[in-house]
Amino acid sequence: MSLDSEALIRCGLFIGNAANDLSLSIPLGVNQDGQQIENISQERIGNGYYAQQLITHFGLNPFTLTYNTACTSSSNALIDAAAMLEGKLIDYALVIGMEMYAPLSFEGFISMQLLAPHAISPFDRDRQGLILGESISALFLSREEVASSTWHFLGGSSRCETHSVTGVNPDGNGIADVINNALNISHITPSDVTAVKAHGTASQLSDRAEINGMKRVFTEQPDFFSLKPYIGHTLGSCGVSELLLSMECIDEGFLPRTPNFKEPDQELEWQPLMSNRRCESGIFVHNCFGFGGNNSVMVVKKEPS
Repeated sequence: MSLDSEALIRCGLFIGNAANDLSLSIPLGVNQDGQQIENISQERIGNGYYAQQLITHFGLNPFTLTYNTACTSSSNALIDAAAMLEGKLIDYALVIGMEMYAPLSFEGFISMQLLAPHAISPFDRDRQGLILGESISALFLSREEVASSTWHFLGGSSRCETHSVTGVNPDGNGIADVINNALNISHITPSDVTAVKAHGTASQLSDRAEINGMKRVFTEQPDFFSLKPYIGHTLGSCGVSELLLSMECIDEGFLPRTPNFKEPDQELEWQPLMSNRRCESGIFVHNCFGFGGNNSVMVVKKEPS
């Protein structure tokens, strides 16, 4: 799609990322003793800076929102963008998820012993954790009367739970709550769902909580898959990057298998797709669950070509 300047000024910008510039807090702290030259001005300086550069470069509407809610950052950005389109506050929305290497994030995951030594194996009995990835992904949205598409955003929900400082309740109650709310907002029942794009981080707690949450929603196991073995865990970018990857797969006529799954976990019982499954259309649930208990779920639909 090619937009003229009149259309671009009706486009809002929504950016989600978790920790690109978090490491810049370190020079500020150590510089207090006068031993280090402050170098903040030579570094990236936050989502607001990126947003302003994009607005200026493309001639977008000055209205912008930035999101920093850990792994749900860009999915929350997308949910809000869709709401503002529906409310006709804007005609177009550019939603960007981005995550570059951040030393403080890497060190934090090491300290929590959440990094896998070799590979991400979501839902596998011997899963050992995640591997971090980098991603910059962009999704362009509009209302149906503005520009038609075979893909439709049906609805989404974002909720927080306070089970712990770091994560979700392993019984899946918080996850079930946000999935059910997203389905209700989308006027969809669990039986209408074609497949689920799981969050699937391959950590012991997160995978258990996700399966337990889905069991509270679905009476039978739906087809589900994780994309993190392909690109790593892209943190704040994963909402948009994994949605785009799954859309591309379905546009090509298949649901992707989950690599590295070898041994079923008897405690989980359910297991992801182990081979590609033919699929060209349907209704799809996209899970994103963030550090600190922020959970978001999106529901999208692909019409038959």
